[in-house]
Amino acid sequence: MRNDQSLTLINLNCHCINLWNDAGSLLLSASNQITKTMKTKLMTLAALAILITGHGQTTTGNTSGKVMYEEKLKLEIKLEGESAAFAESLPKERSTKKVLYFSPESSIYLNDKDKETNEAIEQAEASGMHIQIYQNEDRIFCDLKNKKKIEQREFMTRVFLIESELGDTTWKLTGKQKTILNYPCQEAVKTNKDKKVSAWFTPAIPVSTGPDKFESLPGLVLSVDINDGEHTVNATSVEFAAIDKSILVKPKEGKKVTMEQYRKIVDDKMKEMGAEGSGGQHVVIKIQR
Repeated sequence: MRNDQSLTLINLNCHCINLWNDAGSLLLSASNQITKTMKTKLMTLAALAILITGHGQTTTGNTSGKVMYEEKLKLEIKLEGESAAFAESLPKERSTKKVLYFSPESSIYLNDKDKETNEAIEQAEASGMHIQIYQNEDRIFCDLKNKKKIEQREFMTRVFLIESELGDTTWKLTGKQKTILNYPCQEAVKTNKDKKVSAWFTPAIPVSTGPDKFESLPGLVLSVDINDGEHTVNATSVEFAAIDKSILVKPKEGKKVTMEQYRKIVDDKMKEMGAEGSGGQHVVIKIQR
């Protein structure tokens, strides 16, 4: 859309120049009133063309496409016994590639299959250990038309299906602004239990969705920070295009539970394993000898 509009502006300016050059003698012989009228019309058309291109990104056509994200999660790995000595050599964060497909009616956020890698860290030379970190196959679907959210979340090899209402009213605008990928963004924040969330959204893409569970803002969310870098999600590219309906499909697999039930399942299991849980992001670490 931007390329077409920029081309229109260039052609329009070219036509204006040709018109003045080719019809110079006619304009000189015309009355002053006609000359002023023609100048006014040409200036108006040029101004409209500039207004259309504006910032270089208009809301027209910016309601369907895909956004690539890089999601980073800091890891606190604690090993006991013989494995404790190798904790320092393990990664301190987990980075994954995600993609958000969106349209005016719906969106879905999931792992980017084209970039997906199961991170494997081998310590064979030291101990014969093979350590793998696996990313959950979560799928977050937002029905923007009917204000419904369906989350297909994987936890400890079990799959759950969670349905809830869209319309998070706990966001508060801070008034702060910055530019992300050439899009003007505004900051919104909220606090949920022990989590402080900062999200940056752009009204230039007027779709109230975003990565994971961060939505219901007046524009698409391009960046999220939880607890000052503990968990971050940042857009790396934005592409506008019609999205095939076969991609924007509601998840159907998993045991149906409420969000409260899911959080309790996660919390109970984490406590059983001697860790704290809050129903958020988790990774599975397997160690084999």
